[in-house]
Amino acid sequence: MKLESPSHRRYALPRAIRKGSLISMVLLGMCTLGSVQAAQLTCGPGSTPLRISTSKATWSTDARYVSAPTGAAATIVDDYKWRGWFNKATAKHPASAGALAGQSVQGDWLSFGDAQYPTGAGGNTGTGPYPAVITNGVVANGALVAQRVSFTYNEKITIPNNVDLSTIKLIGSGGFDDSTLLLVKPDNTPSGATNWMQTSASFSGYGSPSLINVNGANTGMGFYYGDNTIGFAVVNTFNAPTTSADNPTGLFADFQITADCLPELPPAPTPATTALSCPVGKLPGEEFEIGPFTTNARDWSWTWRTRELAPREIEEVTQPLFDDYRYRSYFDPNTLTTPTKARWISPGTTSPGAGDIPGVPYPKASGQSKAFWYGSVFTMNQPITVSDTVDLDSIKLKGRFGFDDTGDSVFVQPAGKPPYRPFQHLLPDGYGGFITWTTTAIPGFEVGSNTIGLVLDGGQFENDCSGGVCALGAIADFTVVAKCQEAPPVDPTLQTINFRQPNPGVYSAMNGSTVAWAPTPPLFSTANLPVTYTSNTPSVCTVNANTGVVTLVSPAVAGTCTITANAAAGTRTIDDVEYNVAAAPPVQRSMEITLLKDQTITFLDQDSRNVADGAFAINPAAASTSGLPVTYTSLTPTICVVSGGTVTPYRAGTCTIAADQPGNQEYAAATRVVRSIALTGSVPAIVAPVPTMDLAGLGLLGVLSAGMGALALRRRKRAE
Repeated sequence: MKLESPSHRRYALPRAIRKGSLISMVLLGMCTLGSVQAAQLTCGPGSTPLRISTSKATWSTDARYVSAPTGAAATIVDDYKWRGWFNKATAKHPASAGALAGQSVQGDWLSFGDAQYPTGAGGNTGTGPYPAVITNGVVANGALVAQRVSFTYNEKITIPNNVDLSTIKLIGSGGFDDSTLLLVKPDNTPSGATNWMQTSASFSGYGSPSLINVNGANTGMGFYYGDNTIGFAVVNTFNAPTTSADNPTGLFADFQITADCLPELPPAPTPATTALSCPVGKLPGEEFEIGPFTTNARDWSWTWRTRELAPREIEEVTQPLFDDYRYRSYFDPNTLTTPTKARWISPGTTSPGAGDIPGVPYPKASGQSKAFWYGSVFTMNQPITVSDTVDLDSIKLKGRFGFDDTGDSVFVQPAGKPPYRPFQHLLPDGYGGFITWTTTAIPGFEVGSNTIGLVLDGGQFENDCSGGVCALGAIADFTVVAKCQEAPPVDPTLQTINFRQPNPGVYSAMNGSTVAWAPTPPLFSTANLPVTYTSNTPSVCTVNANTGVVTLVSPAVAGTCTITANAAAGTRTIDDVEYNVAAAPPVQRSMEITLLKDQTITFLDQDSRNVADGAFAINPAAASTSGLPVTYTSLTPTICVVSGGTVTPYRAGTCTIAADQPGNQEYAAATRVVRSIALTGSVPAIVAPVPTMDLAGLGLLGVLSAGMGALALRRRKRAE
């Protein structure tokens, strides 16, 4: 079962090129020389492991002949067998080889033969003699790994974005003559480096199948999203030979590659801001919370860092942030007893160390540290909007946290104002475990929009220390906790009128002469004094002075109906004390009156979609009660566009679509209805189609080939 990729990463993935007809395969070899196939790694329950075994047809080498050390690569042979290698025809996978245990091994012994042994000598078999091959490769001459000869699998391994890189496993068995390293070379890395290669996991043994068992949870193998080349780098250790004439270099492997899927991220935040407001029914002083919020690269950004030059103050500079890097000492969030959707967010390191996941380089970043106290701020993309019903001195974070090295504080920046400083040490330190924690009250929040984040220190200013020790990371799964604000004291001499703007603000005279004004106009002010109403537009509407009920003139006319509410001065008694109350400020509200019929739009919720699936129809479609056609508009054109009823996705995110019906000479415009569609995954890279030919084309190709062969023969004869 092929699992689709969710949202959260940067590279579009090429689709695997599948084998076609014999004709197209021939043309692929002729027309796209040097291109390779790709095998898709799927993940999770029901997925099919990738099984790879050694065969001459599907493996290549970087070795060169002794006679041509800078020439073309040597030819692999599969008909040679050294007397000490196990017999592939009878060999079985050992009991520890996972799903392959007990099965017959597949594949062939790959080698270059042995120039010193004729056929059958010393128990060796083959069809020699074999030309000598250099086995201590020189990188300048094309070797992938210095002092070794490498065998690589011709088919790229494509890793989709939904794979958890730390769970990639290789398990099976093989024979290696002699010491051998696993080799992985990703086509793309987060840093953009295309020549990065990782060697890990040492193998040996050839007298019987030896275990291949490499677990990404413990080893940064170097696999990354997109296409990856895999192979083995071999060195002969017996008397340190340098050519196959001294000792044959041989390799046999049969293994499976498996992986788990990344936990699905929570839905993308909708709307763009989150309200921190005292819920209805809560009393002053009672606590409430919103969330949860979880760290991931989709919803968080690295937007503040320490200045590189003195004075090293915090400055606003955006740098890349990833959630696929994990330093070797960080805990694995996917193995927690209490699950979490949070991920480690980090800039990664330029020089990963052994055991770092995934074992590939990340872009250079600076500003991680300031005197081992604070240096970086990871901010949440979704601001928190604090209402005036919240006690600002009660706001806290409650949840689980982990930091490398120091979780210093909670970053708070009210909209249009500088962030609150100095930072206070409010959060726990450490990265070996997910620590349950509740902060003390966080200073700096104001009524209105507030950007929040995590202030941390990685211990070093930059992320380019050798061996990955400049790691910087944070993980959090938390809620925002606050208390309801005590009601402000009331001035007994003042009064107000809670007369709200009507919603909807348009009324059709076709519905009757009595206007459905909602919310209902109040009968009393806050001082419990009577409210009276007057119409400012008697040519359009009248109003009952005592009840606020609005009536249209007859015959009805289109226009604006405006009503003013007043409360005269008077007295009020509080705790047996009488106060003189001033007149209330008048409140004026308006409603548009139309002679057209009403209509509404029904636009139901939409299912999430995968970007890789391409354009899709809005389903269920929106419909108007008038029967008039509904038009759609994308409110997020950088994420998706809509034409007619078809949505074309561009990237993962929240695609927001508005449905409108503008009305006509009979119907008024309908109120706009908005729906959001969660988009996951990424747009696949376009793979150029392999050209094919009909019989006439193949006939012409044959004539051209024959002509080229005759021309080559003439040249050889002339040279003689």
